[in-house]
Amino acid sequence: MAAFATAEACDSNTALLASGELRALEPIFKIYGQRRSFSGPIVTLKVFEDNVLVRQLLETRGEGRVLVIDGGGSKRCALVGGNLAQSAQNMGWSGIVVNGCIRDVDEINACDIGVRALGSNPLKSNKKAIGEKHAPISIAGTLIRDGEWLYADSDGILISKMELSI
Repeated sequence: MAAFATAEACDSNTALLASGELRALEPIFKIYGQRRSFSGPIVTLKVFEDNVLVRQLLETRGEGRVLVIDGGGSKRCALVGGNLAQSAQNMGWSGIVVNGCIRDVDEINACDIGVRALGSNPLKSNKKAIGEKHAPISIAGTLIRDGEWLYADSDGILISKMELSI
């Protein structure tokens, strides 16, 4: 993927920002993984302290997509660990954004994938398979829909209704 600068995208797309077609997430996420910059079509997932559906999605072909997980902002357990990050890398996912925690930080940082999360917690999640795939979610002050585009770099995360020109 060519280098993509979110700051430059904001500067050159003021009309899209004004219309709400391009939105910036609040800066609440920490950066993990080897890919500092990543982008792709969004797959949404809403769960709470349960990562069974996370595993189900990350074990499917990613095809350059980004999994955006609304974990309710819980910091009581991790929704993604080293094994899932490795699986996501192997299956061709571009990145994972978690409104919640991860664990196995050193393993995730060794993976060729972009990961953003609120922080880390060594506790594993529940395994009840409760959640909702492909539903609209609200994270960091922004409504995010399945199929929209995500662009992330060291400056932040943008959500776009359409693919942007790089």
